[in-house]
Amino acid sequence: MDATTKSSIARPNAQFDLVNIAFLLLTPIVAFGGTAWYIFYHGVTRLELLNFSLMYLFTGIGITAGYHRYYTHRSYDCSKPLQLFYLIFGAAAVENSALNWCSDHRYHHRFVDTDEDPYNILRGGLYAHIGWIFYKDTRSVHEKYKNIPDLLKDPLVVWQDKWYLFIVLVVSFALPAYVGLIEGRPVGGLLWGGFLRIVIVHHMTFFINSLAHMWGTKPYSEKDTARDNWMLGPFTFGEGYHNFHHKFQADFRNGVRWYQFDLGKWWLYAMNFLGQVRHLKRTPEALILKAKLEVQMRRIEERLAASGAPERMWELVQGRLEAGRQRFEGAMVQYYCAKLEYKRQKDAWTAEMRRQWAAKLETYQNDLDEARRRWAEMIRAMNRIPHPSAQGLLSLTVVFDVLKTRLW
Repeated sequence: MDATTKSSIARPNAQFDLVNIAFLLLTPIVAFGGTAWYIFYHGVTRLELLNFSLMYLFTGIGITAGYHRYYTHRSYDCSKPLQLFYLIFGAAAVENSALNWCSDHRYHHRFVDTDEDPYNILRGGLYAHIGWIFYKDTRSVHEKYKNIPDLLKDPLVVWQDKWYLFIVLVVSFALPAYVGLIEGRPVGGLLWGGFLRIVIVHHMTFFINSLAHMWGTKPYSEKDTARDNWMLGPFTFGEGYHNFHHKFQADFRNGVRWYQFDLGKWWLYAMNFLGQVRHLKRTPEALILKAKLEVQMRRIEERLAASGAPERMWELVQGRLEAGRQRFEGAMVQYYCAKLEYKRQKDAWTAEMRRQWAAKLETYQNDLDEARRRWAEMIRAMNRIPHPSAQGLLSLTVVFDVLKTRLW
């Protein structure tokens, strides 16, 4: 049952994959129609809801923390027992073996928004969401897998690929039915923990390929269509923060801020505490801030270019903005370099030296916070410029707001 993710770039004359098409079209009918029928005649029990919830959690984590963040991007080191968990429940998500899934995703990042992107959003939202899976992969195994040499050397990954269909049948269908059998309701278990869960996990994954490339913000990079969509976060185990992920692929986090819902990140924190993962890779905060600054500066320059105001006026504004950016970056580099030095040397320092450095770090942190605040004031002022033109009194008001902003 090659039910999803085929690593193929569909062409107009490509062959349809009838197995994939049948599976992806029939499972929603069974999932929603069958579950509704079963509820109508037999009701629903707490065990069936628990069955659905745990299977949804385990298979979702198998995809996002396993297939995606570990096997595709190698954003941390992982114990063998946890790898086995990922491979078993990743297969139970019925999104193909890790070899196929990860190969597709690496091609997606390498060739995003081009014809070589397996789920190229520029071919339409429906195509990126599910249509691309309807076509057969006609490439040779050598060509298809040339971007995953590390996975081909992993005996567990190769084992999972060989036994993929068996794992799907046992874990994705037989296991939930057996749980339902505990209370004499195997059909209910199969519907809730099997079909309904499969369909929902499928489309939560597919939404990242479609919606997260269509709607949302681009705070970190404007090089491709990937967007941060906070609404997808709770349903996709944190994968909705897709613009950050495309900019910083090796980071184990997608929702980088503490308040951003990223269940995959929190799962990895817990596994790290339990000793099952190590060396969680995170992008230095300085690089994240620098990326946001670059995007903001580029957008401001576009507004200035389209404003229609006198050139001399905007030269003054651009100079002020550049000074603010340099002030912000300088404070940022000063703080994070000092923080890194403190971490490296503190164990060798005396108590007095540590106290002095702690005070210095606090000063640098205050400087950075103040530079950040001043920069935010200028950004707010610039965002008042109507697009695409700003003229007359409103333009002058915006200019004065920027020019009067104190940088230090």
